[in-house]
Amino acid sequence: MTGARGPRAIAGLVALTIAVAAWGVAPAAGSSTESLTSECPTILPLGQVTTGMKGTAVSVVRGRTPSTMSAEVLGILRDAVGPGRDIIIADLSGPTVTAAGGLWAGASGSPVFFRSGGQDKLAGAIAYGLAGGGSTLAGLTPAEDMQALLGLGADAAAATAAVKIPTALAARIAGATGLSIAEIGSLTRLKTPLSASGLTDRGLRQMQRAIDRQGLPFIPYMGGSASGNPTNRPGQLRAGDSFAAAMSLGDVTVAGIGTTTFVCDGQAVAFGHPFNWTGETTMAARAADTITIVKDPIFGGFKLANVAESVGVLTQDRLAGIVAELGDRPTGSPITSTVTDLDTGRTRSGRSEAIFPEFLPFLSFSHLFQNIDVTIDRIGPGSSAIAYTIRGTRDGGATWELTRSTRYADSFDISFGSVLELASTAEILEAFPGEDVRVTSIDVPKLDVKQAVEQYDVTRVLVWNGSRYVNRRLVSGRPGQTIRLRAVLRPTHTTGTKNVDLPLRVPSNARRSGYIQVLGGGSISPEIPCFIFEEECVEETEQSFDSLLRAFQNQPPGNAVVAQLRLGGAETLRAQAASEQDAVVSGGRAIGFRLIR
Repeated sequence: MTGARGPRAIAGLVALTIAVAAWGVAPAAGSSTESLTSECPTILPLGQVTTGMKGTAVSVVRGRTPSTMSAEVLGILRDAVGPGRDIIIADLSGPTVTAAGGLWAGASGSPVFFRSGGQDKLAGAIAYGLAGGGSTLAGLTPAEDMQALLGLGADAAAATAAVKIPTALAARIAGATGLSIAEIGSLTRLKTPLSASGLTDRGLRQMQRAIDRQGLPFIPYMGGSASGNPTNRPGQLRAGDSFAAAMSLGDVTVAGIGTTTFVCDGQAVAFGHPFNWTGETTMAARAADTITIVKDPIFGGFKLANVAESVGVLTQDRLAGIVAELGDRPTGSPITSTVTDLDTGRTRSGRSEAIFPEFLPFLSFSHLFQNIDVTIDRIGPGSSAIAYTIRGTRDGGATWELTRSTRYADSFDISFGSVLELASTAEILEAFPGEDVRVTSIDVPKLDVKQAVEQYDVTRVLVWNGSRYVNRRLVSGRPGQTIRLRAVLRPTHTTGTKNVDLPLRVPSNARRSGYIQVLGGGSISPEIPCFIFEEECVEETEQSFDSLLRAFQNQPPGNAVVAQLRLGGAETLRAQAASEQDAVVSGGRAIGFRLIR
């Protein structure tokens, strides 16, 4: 920053004082938020924004007290974000931006006011910046576009990852900011800080890897939790306040952090760009307490904030910003669990709530994963027993329920091994293409974990020959005949072997030969109907949600040893026998089956 920018900062403070009187954007020290108004701002049309205009940007960098930055218009990028979607290019200055080391992630939505016609008017919101840190160059989403969100139609424009700056404008910007044309290049949407509570260090790394794989514009950090329980009274928002868009609440609270642009007629508009860009949405709108701006000269600074009280429901997630209906909090899909470490006796009951429906599968995994981690207080092998119930709705509001009990054993990471099935099951059920299926709750009343890896392996399959059990590579049978099998199991956690007898009846209408396989329940996947994996379909399958639900309900538990008779070229499952054991059963053996008519 140069000394020449000092007068602009002073002018910005004067302008802010006038704006406060008009909009209620910042209270005087010690004043009550009761006196703040929610009057709709006067919008400065984009056509009246001209190069050289000077104004004030408002944002919170600590606590809840708004700070200011001076803003000078350098030009306008036409059709930058999409057809008919322009961006105002401004240079920021003043002590606030200097102390932060340049523009920061989480400033998205910060309102920018200009004096016009004797009145302070809202021109736009900070939403874009140069890649990397240290720049004061900002791209503003015009206030007209954000105001249009209040009477919303569909957003037709396409999101743009990078906005190319024309050479002539880049030269003008370079002259005003001291940056080289090469440094300017293009603007990108400011990243959204993503506060994630309840995640251990490795949980946060997993989230970062998921973000990197999908190229999402998020900066995750370890934040604080926020209760999903309603407060006696919702909080209030003002222009410039920090804003949290929460996808989940409770043990695992995950929320995007940005800034409120304006409040109007019981609605708040924030961010100046999308969060998930889903159009109509449901998330929790929350206030936020800013701790500090974390400086990073390489990748850019970001706002570190705690998610605070409820202010309403986020209903729109659009190209020009996000919209919240202020008032009552939303209801979500709860995930409850009770995890017990059998070695220490430690127990923890946890609760998280998915407010954003599409976030529930990830939340179910993260919630259970982290609750196991903190309860057993280690990373490593073990065994577990789980009981869970997934509930939901389908077309017409009809309810459904899936209840299952099973066991797991993992030689590397029992936390991971215990939760993958439940999370993937919830995801597949909710992704059913034939109906409007929603998961409304997940309850895990029992998840017992121990350090010992207790597991059986199927080592041999014997067949009864009339007098004793013998080895066979091929067994013959007639329709209606019962084939007596014996699975020989070898435990990994004790000595000796264990014999399990399994009678398998050949269907009376069997017409083709095939094979018999004896498997541990830990090695069996559910017989998911064909429509889930269409490229693997080999025959007509009942394509209904009921059949999918039955597939998961009938899946043998991980501690079962299972005999299956599969016949024909399609290897159709025609008969099955199972016996549950006291530990996970893995591996398997197969023998041929010849049908005798």
